Amino acid sequence: MKDSELCKMFGTTVEQVESDCEKYESGDFSGWEFGKPIDGRPKAAMRTTSLKFSETELTAIDNAAKRLGLTRSAFIRRACDNEIMAIA
Repeated sequence: MKDSELCKMFGTTVEQVESDCEKYESGDFSGWEFGKPIDGRPKAAMRTTSLKFSETELTAIDNAAKRLGLTRSAFIRRACDNEIMAIA
């Protein structure tokens, strides 16, 4: 699949993605909203990463996510968004 086809699926353009990447990589998060609930997977292209948590941490994460009606992944993304905004 070509980049332009993938972008069309997500309602964006290659140019917009490149612009967003430059902004993100420069540390400029102005105009972006973080921490808002997302139903399902975010529209942005996602990359997988691996994290290690203790059983106690995972239980706490899963319980908190359940209380908020989020998946584990959505809860962790939100927590990361909150930390990024706290230091921005």
